[in-house]
Amino acid sequence: MFVRQSTHRRRHKPAKPNPSFPLTPHNNGQWCKKIRGKIRFFGIWEEPEAALENYLRVAADLHAGREPRSSTISAEGLTVKQLCNHYLTYQHQRSQAGEIGPRWFEDCRTVLDSFVSFTGPGRLASDLAPDDFLRYRQRLSRQGLTGRKGLGVYALTRAITVVRSALKYAYEMNLIDNPIKYGKAFVQPSSTLKRKSRRAAELANGKRMFEAREVRSLIEKAKRPLRALILLGINGGFGNTDCASLTLSAIDWDRGIIEFARPKTGTERVVPLWPETHQALQQVRQTRSEPASEDAEGLLFLTDSGKAWVRQYVHHGEDGSIKKVVNVDTVGEQFEILLRKLNLKRKGIGFYTLRHTFRTWADEVRDQHAIHRIMGHTIPGMSGIYIEEISLDRLRAVVNHVRSKLLGSAETAKTAASVPPDAT
Repeated sequence: MFVRQSTHRRRHKPAKPNPSFPLTPHNNGQWCKKIRGKIRFFGIWEEPEAALENYLRVAADLHAGREPRSSTISAEGLTVKQLCNHYLTYQHQRSQAGEIGPRWFEDCRTVLDSFVSFTGPGRLASDLAPDDFLRYRQRLSRQGLTGRKGLGVYALTRAITVVRSALKYAYEMNLIDNPIKYGKAFVQPSSTLKRKSRRAAELANGKRMFEAREVRSLIEKAKRPLRALILLGINGGFGNTDCASLTLSAIDWDRGIIEFARPKTGTERVVPLWPETHQALQQVRQTRSEPASEDAEGLLFLTDSGKAWVRQYVHHGEDGSIKKVVNVDTVGEQFEILLRKLNLKRKGIGFYTLRHTFRTWADEVRDQHAIHRIMGHTIPGMSGIYIEEISLDRLRAVVNHVRSKLLGSAETAKTAASVPPDAT
């Protein structure tokens, strides 16, 4: 199961109703059977006859390797918990195929765990009404997903999106006969509320960008390889995962260009490198650690232990489902240490702020298509279909303008370029 069980004291497993009973009691409180290498669940301990009925209804399909259309729907109908687990099974498959990341899967699981807890696991999905969604949204606003703090505008948007997507999936997959009615309240916060939220954050914490002197200070004080990471962030709008996923083969060292599909979207990007960035990357290559695994073989940036700077550890349950996802972001962690050291840390500011800063300065060139290509954004509209190539001269004009914004005069540029990589 994907949705966690309640944290009541552990119960003793029941005995089988009779020796020929084909199902086995699982630790999660359900009757199960391992079929073709996968554990399947058919109902709770307290209702062995219903579990057996569910098993017999789909046994032929499962043993033949076919996925039944509805493997756990009782005669009374699909419960909220069953619906959420169907959806999470689907998202798990997408995660394994690389269509979504483990982090998004973990977000979905966390939200749906909260939703099941609110409705009750045995509540029939067909019994959900607009009033339920109104009260659930109010709970999210007051208590959030954990009961500690209400969600902000963007977290609330994500939670509503996950729940609505799960219920829409259930209808489209014929798990429920009719679409669920949410009512007027269970909709994403309006664009107006999002703008107000962002404006309030800006007034409280400032804009999510750096001043040129702040970026220069970060570059000057950073040790290798963090200095190279910061230069990538301001030279080409690289984010945390972009940097950690950069491969040696993506860099044309002779021409000083990175050609690299952005990991988040797969969109093509071409980034002409500044002399400072090119030199810093070469130093990283020369002092690169030995890869700790096959996955790290082609990466440019490796920690001292030979691991990627941004990585994920996925913990699976006995049934193969994802139970927990641990995200390790060494880029963000090391950058935050430097921010605090230089007294530049404030709420909403992190390594990704370099990407915001790059885009803000680059926009002054007024070549949107060139900026999109550098940042790995899809060129919008029909232009994205018809534009086959953007010249290096246009791309260099963008990054050179950002460099001039950062370094200012030629004398300043010369000083910054001469800073030792390991300066503290």
